[in-house]
Amino acid sequence: MSDAHPPLWQRLAWYACGALLLLLLPVLKYAELWVALGRQQKLGLLVALGAFGGACLLSLLVDRTASWRAAGRSLVRSFAVLSLFLIGAAALSIVLPRYLLIPLVVVIALIVPLAISPVGLRRLPIAAIVVFTGVVSAYGFSHLEASSGVQRRTREVYLSTAYYPLRATIREGWIPEPETRGGSLTLLGDRILFATGDGHLYVIDAPADPAGFKIQELATRVPANREEFANAFGGSSRQPTRTADWRAQGAPKVQTWRFRVADIAAAVEGDDVRILASHHYWKAQEQCFVVRVSQLTTPLKNLQQAISGAQWSTLFESKPCIPLTGTDRKRGKNPFQGEEIGGRMLLLEGNKMLLTLGDFGFSGIESNQAFSQDPAADYGKTIMIDLATGQHSIYTMGHRNPQGITRSRDGKLWVAEHGPQGGDEINLLSEHANYGWPIVTYGTDYGSNAWPLSKHPGRHSDYPEPVLSWLPSPGVTDVTALSGELFPIWADNLLVGSLSSRSLYRLVLDEDRVVLQEPIALNKRVRDILQLQDGRILIWSDDWTLTLIEPASTLNGAGLFAAQCLGCHTIHDGLYHRLGPDLFGLFGRQVARAQGFEEYSPALRAQSGVWDAERLDRFLEQPQTAVPGTSMGFPGIPDAEQRKALIEYLQRNEPIDKRGTSAAK
Repeated sequence: MSDAHPPLWQRLAWYACGALLLLLLPVLKYAELWVALGRQQKLGLLVALGAFGGACLLSLLVDRTASWRAAGRSLVRSFAVLSLFLIGAAALSIVLPRYLLIPLVVVIALIVPLAISPVGLRRLPIAAIVVFTGVVSAYGFSHLEASSGVQRRTREVYLSTAYYPLRATIREGWIPEPETRGGSLTLLGDRILFATGDGHLYVIDAPADPAGFKIQELATRVPANREEFANAFGGSSRQPTRTADWRAQGAPKVQTWRFRVADIAAAVEGDDVRILASHHYWKAQEQCFVVRVSQLTTPLKNLQQAISGAQWSTLFESKPCIPLTGTDRKRGKNPFQGEEIGGRMLLLEGNKMLLTLGDFGFSGIESNQAFSQDPAADYGKTIMIDLATGQHSIYTMGHRNPQGITRSRDGKLWVAEHGPQGGDEINLLSEHANYGWPIVTYGTDYGSNAWPLSKHPGRHSDYPEPVLSWLPSPGVTDVTALSGELFPIWADNLLVGSLSSRSLYRLVLDEDRVVLQEPIALNKRVRDILQLQDGRILIWSDDWTLTLIEPASTLNGAGLFAAQCLGCHTIHDGLYHRLGPDLFGLFGRQVARAQGFEEYSPALRAQSGVWDAERLDRFLEQPQTAVPGTSMGFPGIPDAEQRKALIEYLQRNEPIDKRGTSAAK
């Protein structure tokens, strides 16, 4: 093909599409606009755009005709320009993240040469690249809009537990997605004060009538300088969207999104309320971080308006200030284990407060210090704070990451804390006690079958034994001592949240022992638990949903199935059998003919025909009357409306995998 002069507008269209694709990469990765990026991310994007722009400009100045020979020369020059920019970036300590570097190489290798090739003269390729860029742009900005928008949804789930069928009202999208995990709930008179992990505060009204449920954001924010911390290390204050990005992979880096607000507390003092928040704080001048308890006082009346003029002050600041570089840093892939903040607060009589603090990974294995055993350090301790003076002292020591603290009605103090790999614990606190971490634990090091500092593996020698220890770890979080308003049989039990097992654990106490634990599957990473004044239980979870749990006074079909059938049956795919057959696709199926289920009673095998609504209704009313000799140890459901609701639920074939009590076979 003979050489031709490519129109300038066509070349500029190719270049504009390439530049726009590069600009869209942060939007696609972080679901936020460029102004929200950290300094290092912005510099990396500028280097990428500069390299691409330099290659385009050089091609415009040098390449006058369109040919494959010109395209080849342009490719070589473009990679030379890219190399110069990368060398300059390295000299200035600017790192191009992988999500920018790889697309940059691809864009330079394709866009710049194609714009000066014979292909660049044709309208179809330029139309294709424009359409492709438009589609990517539309997806990127719709993704951005969807991530920041709030779509409220409320649904009910019924759970079966020992003694109580439960109704869980789940509210999704009522709280805008926080930038990071964490957050807490606390009582504020007859209302609820709520803080997200990124420091936003809300007041929640949760009356018995669901129609009155209301959330209002307050015109203040917890003074955790998250953006300043993220910018200091070229990271983002927003947590990653991909699971892989949470892992410590590649070169060591600071996981800046783990900087968070841990807990919130409220003390009503006459007409005013004192709000306390525990959180990380970055001290830029000293290049280290601490845990602070910040406070503000504001009139309780017209709180939404009054709080906007209130000023935060510091009540407590931990010591020492922890560096992320130098010999006193924590080693490993991530020097900032912000999730090990602890940070839970418990208000006590006498204007006192107990604060839990984690050790941030300073166990003496990846660090020179073992904070939990160092009386000069506040970390790995519980700290008693005088709210009037700010004076504080160590109450207990030898903790790893105490994520929950509560007081039972008999005045005992209970702590839930993370172990390493295994060894999560419930501990009963006693003033001045040392609970042994990191010298003793029932857990092991990650990727190992031993804890390297333990002299007696599998034992808790010379230190107070935990009241309960788990293996494997459920990832315990908050703990609350239940009263008996709505759950009298559960009175004085402990309710513990979990992350890994996505469950609640009800612990039955006999004096200082746990004699029974009942897991209650929620399929949610439970972050915080609050029992309301009327006895209902409110849960905040990492999928930014609020779940309100109460006894189920009336049951719909799903609730009836959970309460009456789920112990023996499930509705999955027709093959997931328990003691009784999987009920998926029950209607129209031959009686006693579920594929792969062989445990039918002779009485049921002798039946002919198929299951339909009328037949199932008779069976559910009185199984032994409908099929004498059936092995289904179930008295039946005498209420016709309940049977109707259950049958309609089964007809919808909704999958369910919760746990419950008995049913049929």
